[in-house]
Amino acid sequence: MGFSVLSWNVEHFGNKKTSAERQKRVVKHIKDQDPDIFGILEVEHANIRALMEKSFDDYDFFLTDGPQLQEILVGCRRGLFDQKLFVQKREYQEGNDKLRPGALLSVRQGTVWTNLLFLHTDSGDDAGAFGNRFDSFRKVWNLTKALARKAPNGDPRLLVLGDFNTMGLSYPRSLKAHERVKEAEEIAGLAELARKEGLVLLPKSHPATYWSATYGESDLDHVLATEDLAKTISGKVQVRGWVQETTTAARRLWTGDVSDHSSVCVEGA
Repeated sequence: MGFSVLSWNVEHFGNKKTSAERQKRVVKHIKDQDPDIFGILEVEHANIRALMEKSFDDYDFFLTDGPQLQEILVGCRRGLFDQKLFVQKREYQEGNDKLRPGALLSVRQGTVWTNLLFLHTDSGDDAGAFGNRFDSFRKVWNLTKALARKAPNGDPRLLVLGDFNTMGLSYPRSLKAHERVKEAEEIAGLAELARKEGLVLLPKSHPATYWSATYGESDLDHVLATEDLAKTISGKVQVRGWVQETTTAARRLWTGDVSDHSSVCVEGA
């Protein structure tokens, strides 16, 4: 028992500007991490599923679907699990069909089920987006309770991974001078709320997952785990991608050619 999971926001993946070379680099990055399960955020064309099915022919794939522009694609290694169930969770769209639904994959090894929720929450430091994010996490807490009620031993074994867009709150306008909640304060608040609900915001190997030459580093991508599951995780969540580049020039190339988000990978779930 035990497997690895990767989550990665591959910015606007599949749009008209997505070159064949970029596709190759994305595939190579995922293969280098060799996850048993992976979720790709911001998939913008169904041809990405075909690309992944060709590149990872020993995986099964699941794709959210709806009027929103961006989808979540989940791949799961074939033969490792005794059973797999996938559910699209539209409640995480917060009543806005342009937002992304959640992607819930449940896998069984023997008699043990593990639940993985890939999330891409509302982006922005305005009051609406800030509120939507925390309403999304209220739904995560409810999901945790619902899974615990159905689990034979009361252990929901839930991982929540993705781009949580923890960028703080500026009010009444999105200006630095109007900042009311800093990025770090939003993350600390999320960690505290999670702790009260029996989940842990897992530490990462690098303190930031997003980078741009204009805005610098931000800590947007995270992993939450229920308490017992968190104890089985091997070390810190691994952040890989632009963070491995040591110069601004190299980071510019990575974020321009691949993604401005690094991937996050969990070992030992």
